[in-house]
Amino acid sequence: MESSRRQRYGLVFKLALFYVLLSLPTLVVVESAILIAEFQRFMHGVAGGSLRSANEHGADELAARWPGLDGAGTEALEVWTQDWTLRLQQPRGGLTPDASYVLLELAERPLAAALLAPDGRVVARSIEDPHWTPDLPTTTEIERASLSARDALELAGSESPFKLRRSLAPVRDADGRLLGLLFVELRLPLPWRRVLLDSSFESPTVLAFLIVFGVLSSIFLAAWVTRRLNRIARAASAWSRGDFSEPIDDRSRDEIGRVSALLDRMALDLRGLMRSRAQLAMLAERQRLARDLHDTVKQKAFALNLQLAAARRLLADTPAVERLDQAQRLTQQIQQELGQILDEMRSDGADLPFVEHLRARAIDWSHTSGLVPAFELEDMPALPPRHEESLLRIVDEALANVLRHAGATRVDIGLHRERGLWRLSIRDDGRGIAAEAAAGMGLGNLRQRAENLPEGRFELDSEPGRGTLVAVRFAVPDNP
Repeated sequence: MESSRRQRYGLVFKLALFYVLLSLPTLVVVESAILIAEFQRFMHGVAGGSLRSANEHGADELAARWPGLDGAGTEALEVWTQDWTLRLQQPRGGLTPDASYVLLELAERPLAAALLAPDGRVVARSIEDPHWTPDLPTTTEIERASLSARDALELAGSESPFKLRRSLAPVRDADGRLLGLLFVELRLPLPWRRVLLDSSFESPTVLAFLIVFGVLSSIFLAAWVTRRLNRIARAASAWSRGDFSEPIDDRSRDEIGRVSALLDRMALDLRGLMRSRAQLAMLAERQRLARDLHDTVKQKAFALNLQLAAARRLLADTPAVERLDQAQRLTQQIQQELGQILDEMRSDGADLPFVEHLRARAIDWSHTSGLVPAFELEDMPALPPRHEESLLRIVDEALANVLRHAGATRVDIGLHRERGLWRLSIRDDGRGIAAEAAAGMGLGNLRQRAENLPEGRFELDSEPGRGTLVAVRFAVPDNP
């Protein structure tokens, strides 16, 4: 027990370690693949002009609201700038429709905006972050944007270590007068930096889930698998000792169940083979003893009888003749009894008993059906050959009905002595026998064979969907 427990825990540890080691690179690969795909999709939209278009719409919106915002002071302009950048970061309808949610996956603050006066002075900005100072436009870039009517100007960006995209749009009133310049900067880290260098709440949570899932599932799997493997190990250990009475009896239909069924069938074959070899060895030994007795003791008894006959002729008229006659009669009796013993030893009385014939028939049937019968057989005294043949025919017919009609997954064969009679039973867990089929010719033949046995009685117990029991009760004569 302690050994099996150590083996089970060893398997649990290996499976848990396998799950964890598999989940870590899987998590990195899957997250990287998703982020890279969405990042490429988003940047494709930016390259198509989504940042420039958003900057132009922002400039138009600011120009429409300029009188109210400018009159409220710098604070109102900063509030609008912050609100505008937040709207560009919305997962749906933001900078790139249906792809903007990747912004917050890659950076906490992916966008920065600033409102510049016509002379380039910063009037309002969206963020105050010591770790990120936006790359504000140069004087040349401001002059170029000021010359534009309403189109935004794409400014120079960079590719590493951040994807940097910049845009500058003029803010003009209805008369075309330049009110200011709206600047926006997009800065995103490359996806691999986000996966390998940055940490977030989701990654530890997913990792913890994978670890817990791996440990619990490996415990379940190991307990379920090793329990069945331990049954195979116990059965194999018993078989190695020559005890084939402990089957694996795994009824599952998976790979382990199929292997267990094959091993059970192999055990039945080995048991029959060992019994057959034992019987053959016994028969060979009896034949050897018979030859030795015939070649030595019987010949010497024959020679002794000849010597006694010769001595009787020499002493024909003496009182010792009577003693020689008695000795000769005893010698002749010895010869006769020895001859009977030799005939019995040479006969086929060492053939397999009925139980082994029954087991061999069932094993042959299992090779055809794929079902391994479960046996509970008691050793029974010898039967007359005709009665033994009738019982074997009953078993053959019952098993053939199981194969043709039952659709069973289990068959039990039993032979027991009950209240002075012997009872042979074949039980299956199949679909059962309908009432109209119970009167068929096959079952009628079974009943007739059973009733021809000494004190024979036939039993049939079956209900649709609940299997079938065929049993025969009979007596065994004292002197078959």
